[in-house]
Amino acid sequence: MNLDHYIKLWNQASIQVMDVQHHVLTAKQLSLPYYVPENGFLYTVRGNALITINDNTYTTERFHIIHSGKESIFQIEVYDELLEYYLILYQPQLFTSNSSARSLLEHHSVLDTAYELKPHHPILLHDKIKQLHQAWTYVHPLQQLQVRTSFLQIVYDILEQLQTVGHQHKTTDLVSQAIRYIHEHYELPLTIDSLATILECSPRHLARLFRNSDIGQSPSDYLIQFRMQKASELLTQTELTLQDIAINVGYQDGYYFSRMFKKYMGLSPIRYRQQHRQNVQSLNMTSNMSDFSIVGLDGHRYSDNDSQNIIVSGGSLMMHNPIRRSAVLMLLLSFTLLLGACSAPASSTSQTASSKQSASEENATQSSTRTITHDLGSTEVPDQPKRIVVLEQGFTQTVAELQVKPVGVADDNKPERFPQDTLAYIEGYTSVGTRSEPNLEVIRTLEPDLIIADTSRHSNVYEELSAIAPTIVFKNDTANYSDIINSTQAIGEALGKVDETTAMLAEHQQQLDNVKQTINSNQSVLIIAADEEASNSFQVRTDQAFHTSFLQALGLNYALTDAEEVSQLMTTEQLLAIDPDQLLILINEDDPSVLAGQKDNLLWNQLKAVQTGKAHEVELAKWSRQRSIPALNHIMSEATTYFK
Repeated sequence: MNLDHYIKLWNQASIQVMDVQHHVLTAKQLSLPYYVPENGFLYTVRGNALITINDNTYTTERFHIIHSGKESIFQIEVYDELLEYYLILYQPQLFTSNSSARSLLEHHSVLDTAYELKPHHPILLHDKIKQLHQAWTYVHPLQQLQVRTSFLQIVYDILEQLQTVGHQHKTTDLVSQAIRYIHEHYELPLTIDSLATILECSPRHLARLFRNSDIGQSPSDYLIQFRMQKASELLTQTELTLQDIAINVGYQDGYYFSRMFKKYMGLSPIRYRQQHRQNVQSLNMTSNMSDFSIVGLDGHRYSDNDSQNIIVSGGSLMMHNPIRRSAVLMLLLSFTLLLGACSAPASSTSQTASSKQSASEENATQSSTRTITHDLGSTEVPDQPKRIVVLEQGFTQTVAELQVKPVGVADDNKPERFPQDTLAYIEGYTSVGTRSEPNLEVIRTLEPDLIIADTSRHSNVYEELSAIAPTIVFKNDTANYSDIINSTQAIGEALGKVDETTAMLAEHQQQLDNVKQTINSNQSVLIIAADEEASNSFQVRTDQAFHTSFLQALGLNYALTDAEEVSQLMTTEQLLAIDPDQLLILINEDDPSVLAGQKDNLLWNQLKAVQTGKAHEVELAKWSRQRSIPALNHIMSEATTYFK
């Protein structure tokens, strides 16, 4: 196929979309041959199949495009459990006086050419094809116009990819796909979880890919910076209100948008817009006055060249030689006038600010507060907070144990992962999204008077959280047993529950002492989890992790020490080198059995714990995710069973 001719014909052709179909075929199903009268694009979404079109056979997998000419015979044999695909049929007509173009269409049938393509941006193309199918289901003329528009966007994407790298494609890496999706959908309420769902990977894996790439930052930070870039363009190029700009770049709350903009750009949106206008006015004044001079026309110049070059950068004017002395003087004069105008109401502004501060201080004295020291400093919190938002599961368990109901919880959109007693007590809370990326706008609507956050997950949004409500931050995700004891005491103090917290910790210590008397401490232990990216590799908890440090408090010998990391990636060979007496294998509620999956692994079967029946699959939620004193109280009964 001559790609240049093919693209030219698409530019000349008038296209009518004839049908947009969505099909799902089940496993081992062989479709009957069927006749397709029009040109078409077949796009597979998931599943593998053998697709025959006329005399051409294609082995397809998900995100595969096949183009067929008119009057084709299709037959599909499904290999997997199912095959999902879209079929877009269209009819091209050429209205042109260009005889060579008409000849290409009529005599060479270029638009009927059959070809296949593996898109390097499949997610974006899939999104557009779904939109096309949705628009096709409506009969309203406006939706029919959208059908034509969406179809041409799809064709453009296909032609662009054909032109860029030819017919042989490698799917672009997930980071590139995510970046392109952000660029095209930044105005939507995107989160790292929703982005990971679209890209069909885990949020943690996507975040790791971003940090290890040339981007060097999290997907959330990249999204925010891109939104701020777009917001700065709208501020300087339009007269939209701040609320309108906020909505256009993905924020429903104009106040929250303003705070984010100032954090990333160094200026408030209003000040940024004003400074840009001042720079433009100064630039225009310099240009308009360039033909006038305070000095005589024959006065000496810095250069005989009359050209001027002024660059606006970072909110300041940088003048590069050559520039007229008179223009410089006029520019200085304009700045003097501006400074005079700006300084005139300073007294009034100062008085207003002073009165607001006085009022604020007066209100502060009317309500009682206490100072809580946490990982990021000290924070004044209400003496009796009533509306609490908790952003870590372990902290939620602690709050519930102290008989305090939070109004908002970061539950990863999976409340079933909480222990049943905790879930029953906090019933009625509002989900604020995931622990890794809580929804700040939802948190703001809850009007909390205290936020409890995690050091490793939320330090990067601490300022934003503190702008909503007093925020205290402690280790949980990377905490050890001692850290949790300390954070529990501080949270109890923040909630005004010091006596209750003291009693809870004393009861826990008594239970721990009892368990220590019943277990055999003369054995080594290792906690592992199957790595999600490699079948024979494992994430191995070190002695710095929470549950492992607790096992040491029970008197057990934990088999892996590391002064810095809470987890290490290991192969089966490395596990065998440690060869612990007891092996605890973390299993999520929807994970397959590791013991069953490793039964044919010869090295795995040489592990002492496997041979002696002391390799135990335990709930990941209970033995890893739930880092709290109440969670430890739940698992101590299991510990007595495993470590007899």
